[in-house]
Amino acid sequence: MPRFHILARRAVLLTWGPVLVMMAVLFIASAQPKYEPPGGADRIYFSGLMPVFPGSWEFLLKKSGHMIVFGLLALSILRALLITGESLRSASYLAILITVGYALTDEYHQSFITGRYASLLDIGFDTAGAIIATLGARCVLARRAPAYPGAT
Repeated sequence: MPRFHILARRAVLLTWGPVLVMMAVLFIASAQPKYEPPGGADRIYFSGLMPVFPGSWEFLLKKSGHMIVFGLLALSILRALLITGESLRSASYLAILITVGYALTDEYHQSFITGRYASLLDIGFDTAGAIIATLGARCVLARRAPAYPGAT
């Protein structure tokens, strides 16, 4: 195989690999069933690989987690798009759009899992995380515009 093809494949893997890893992690997390707590709901327990927290901690920690992981997904997509030559402006919009699209498919997938359901509220938190992370990164990168290719 010509050396160019090996280098090109490696470049694609280094560029898009983090995006695929994030998507795989989210897919696995969404595939975890949610069972009722063994012996009471006043303590942390695991349902599949995911912890379930007592009371309002469940909402607070899980929704914060949605914002963080989908923000990280958006940043990994933004990074990949910038590496491939997209402008900062279009990469930002595309990163948010792709992340929200993945959030929609993730919720659909989750609707088939025991004890889980699709939630528009989760999609809202996913979207908020993607927007906050992407706009934050865009502000930081725009300040570095002269030194950063594709920053316009």
